[in-house]
Amino acid sequence: MARTLSRHGFSEVYCTPHCISDLYENTPAIVRDRVTRLQQSLDRSEIPLRLRPGMEYYLDARFPEQLSDLQPLGESRLLLVEAPAWAGSDLIVNNIRQIIARGFVPLFAHPERCNLIAAPGQGGGLWARARNLIGSGEPKPALGLLAQLQNLGCLFQGNLGSFAGRYGKLVEKRSVALLEAGLYSCLGSDSHPLPGLEEMITGGLEKVRRLSSNHRQLLSAVRLLS
Repeated sequence: MARTLSRHGFSEVYCTPHCISDLYENTPAIVRDRVTRLQQSLDRSEIPLRLRPGMEYYLDARFPEQLSDLQPLGESRLLLVEAPAWAGSDLIVNNIRQIIARGFVPLFAHPERCNLIAAPGQGGGLWARARNLIGSGEPKPALGLLAQLQNLGCLFQGNLGSFAGRYGKLVEKRSVALLEAGLYSCLGSDSHPLPGLEEMITGGLEKVRRLSSNHRQLLSAVRLLS
């Protein structure tokens, strides 16, 4: 994976393993140790890639137990988070408020894959409204959780794989709508296994380049990779 990323011109990667209670029991100390060891391995293999520690936090009912020891992305105040598929808006918003109260900036991973944000049943009309309302300064009551998160100060990270169609046509359409609405502050690979990484990078970036009239600004931020 490191060789693939380096070959495509990436020079810095934020490693963001999952942090989910009773499933992925990662801690900042564990992640920093593993990142250091992996960096040493890359250096020995002469792969010119710099690794930074991070984590992807699961905003479930157990998340508040982790608030006393959080691992942001590198030395930044950005905290990468994701919403459980089953979670309600109140739980998500409450966890986000607690993150902000501790001085961190929530970076919401792959909103295009979150059905709670996507409001199933509202169809394409929701995304048409998103294009018109996000960033317009107008009230956004129809956008529900998406508007709440934006108003709280959340940033949003899209997945390159979403643009490449890795998660299906519906998610791909959502990612395009959110990109056109200007919601994403950065993009990331969200890569887990090696198979598919090449396709996500080439296919995803190619589509972003085609879609975005502001792609240079977006592509300069494509460095939050997991």
